[in-house]
Amino acid sequence: MRIILILLLILSYQVSSATSADSTRSIWKRIMPNSINMQIAGNIGMFSAGVNYISLNKRWEGNLSYGFVPVKYSDNGIHSTTVKARYIPLMKTYNPSTEVKWVNVGMWFNYAYGEKYFYKLPVYYDAGYYYFPTAANLGLTIGSELKRGKWGINYDFGTTDKRLINFVKSTSAIDFHEIWNISFGLSYYLK
Repeated sequence: MRIILILLLILSYQVSSATSADSTRSIWKRIMPNSINMQIAGNIGMFSAGVNYISLNKRWEGNLSYGFVPVKYSDNGIHSTTVKARYIPLMKTYNPSTEVKWVNVGMWFNYAYGEKYFYKLPVYYDAGYYYFPTAANLGLTIGSELKRGKWGINYDFGTTDKRLINFVKSTSAIDFHEIWNISFGLSYYLK
């Protein structure tokens, strides 16, 4: 939530400091995301949507997403914010309208909101009852994306810090395939 507020403050400062219509257009062009995306699954919400920024060399991507799990699939519904970074080591452009990011590796930080989630252990739990804060999650992903024209489809395989640590601590209780998840996404490129 703090990240969103900081981004909004920076945006409002830059817009208010603009002195002409041209400079305002230039600022909007610089801060406008490269794409908007939707994703299903992937540990950042059953459904999520966000904005994506791509570096000038097209090797790095940053993403800010809002995710949720409907009440039907959780006690009160889960809302979360995710910041994701990806590196694309293997990419090929086949023609002006077709590009494949064969391999992208990423890391994300997710924060879940609600009374059931905490960043610091509440006083009513004994020290050590939870090893991790339930509100904060880190994850690793590897995936691919096909972009055709303005549209892109992608998938990611991923896991979380908690799943990896629990697997290492208890390999007899958790199978290796249980620590992984898959997500599917759709992107619309704005620029």
